[in-house]
This record gives sequence, structure tokens and C-alpha cells, in this order.
Amino acid sequence: MFDKMSAHCTALSVASGEKKYIDGACVLADNDGDKIFSTFDTRDVDKSQPEMGCGTHIITGGSGKYKGITGSEPFACIAMPALSGPGGYTAMDIPHNTTWEIK
Repeated sequence: MFDKMSAHCTALSVASGEKKYIDGACVLADNDGDKIFSTFDTRDVDKSQPEMGCGTHIITGGSGKYKGITGSEPFACIAMPALSGPGGYTAMDIPHNTTWEIK
């Protein structure tokens, strides 16, 4: 479970005046092709986990061995050094603290 998974996410970044947030959705797939689906919102912060103060993923379902999965994943956003080369690319480490169950 959860071993060697890849994540593909799509996000929308909104900036309006002083309001800035990111919403999105992800599909995580393991080597067997089984998937976990989640949404995320940087306005949804679990205040009981201040070290994970960037937002929360909500696990909405899955396929294969993950069918029936639900849960939440508060996450942090840790800026990493700027990447070299042209383009102004940046990188971020995003650790998660996942709580889940399969019914």
C-alpha cells in the first residue's frame, strides 16, 4: 500500500488582492496501476497540526486495492532552492501527514 506511487496533480492558483490560494486535484498511481484520487485546498488548514500549515488533501476514492478509500492529508509547503537554468523554475517539498481508511 502506497509504495512507489507517482502523483499527477492539476492546480488552479488564484490571486486577487491579498487573497491567494491554490485548489486542485491529484491522481496517485502505484506500480500495479491502482489509483487514489484526491482534491486539495490551501485554505483548508488543520490548525491542530501547525507544522502542516499549507493546506489539506481530501482523499475522495480509489481503484483496485484502494477502492473505498477515504481520508485527509494535511500538508506543508517547504520552499527549496531555485532551480538553475533559464525559465525561473522553482521547487517545493510537500510532506503530508495522511490519515486514511478503506471501507
